[in-house]
Amino acid sequence: MQVFHSFEEAQDYTATVVALGTFDGVHLGHQMVMKTAIDTARKMQAKAVVVTFAAHPLSVLCPEKEPVRLATVQQKERYIRELGLDGLVLLPMNRHLIDESPDEFCQQLLDYLHPRSVVVGANFTYGAKAAGNTETLRAFMDAHGVPVQVLHLLERPGRATPISSTVIRKLVLLGHMETAAGLLGRPFEIEGLVVDGDHRGRTIGFPTANMEIDPCMAIPPDGVYATDVFVDGAYRPAMTNIGDNPTFTNQTRRIETHIINWQGTVYGRSLCVRFYKRLRHEITFQTTEALQRQMIQDQEETLNYLKRI
Repeated sequence: MQVFHSFEEAQDYTATVVALGTFDGVHLGHQMVMKTAIDTARKMQAKAVVVTFAAHPLSVLCPEKEPVRLATVQQKERYIRELGLDGLVLLPMNRHLIDESPDEFCQQLLDYLHPRSVVVGANFTYGAKAAGNTETLRAFMDAHGVPVQVLHLLERPGRATPISSTVIRKLVLLGHMETAAGLLGRPFEIEGLVVDGDHRGRTIGFPTANMEIDPCMAIPPDGVYATDVFVDGAYRPAMTNIGDNPTFTNQTRRIETHIINWQGTVYGRSLCVRFYKRLRHEITFQTTEALQRQMIQDQEETLNYLKRI
């Protein structure tokens, strides 16, 4: 998959089918838009290209109100690549993009990507003050002979409400990891750099990797989770604690992952942790021994859970 960071970079395309959207998290509804673009492109002998944004407009307009993100830019790119798209135009969120009129944005799609069709979800908006919507997009593209496919939003299983990034954020922030995974089409993941910790885990037989996470990212609530971690070319079972380790003093909130039955070092490396289930809340233990007993139990529960999925 070719990756571009402006329309100008992608101008060598002669015929495309464009999947257009914000696509935070690349959940099942987003995947439906992209797969429709892929199918349409194959029929038209064109390239399937995603046009999306590196961040939410509020990251520029009002950063303190920006919703937490379900994926880093790198994760978003990986999820899209895995679907089999030919190209990705990942536009940086800046004031120039925010101030573009809907017609200016559409004209760039025409000038640089030469679309034969455009695919969007029914709730897509674009342009300055979100003045553009599926109706303005369809009217502009129809005038240039380009059909627009507007897809109904994919509904949550058993509910008459659509799958949305907003719903998934709430589920993650509440610790409902299994339900979130069902809407994402995969476990919720956190990626981050492993940084040096206090090395206390080694002294009690459970060494952990401490992850440095961008504060803009969605983080599950404090507790212990059944997870796995991609290390040495494979996903390995792990258990992850989020919190401030109340058993010990002078602690700060952190994400610590113990990779089960694995020895090695991951300091200075980027780690990807997949969250499957919240096993329990964070607990204050009276003794280190009591903490060790509970961690042994957490490990057994994690392994048993991962065997069942």
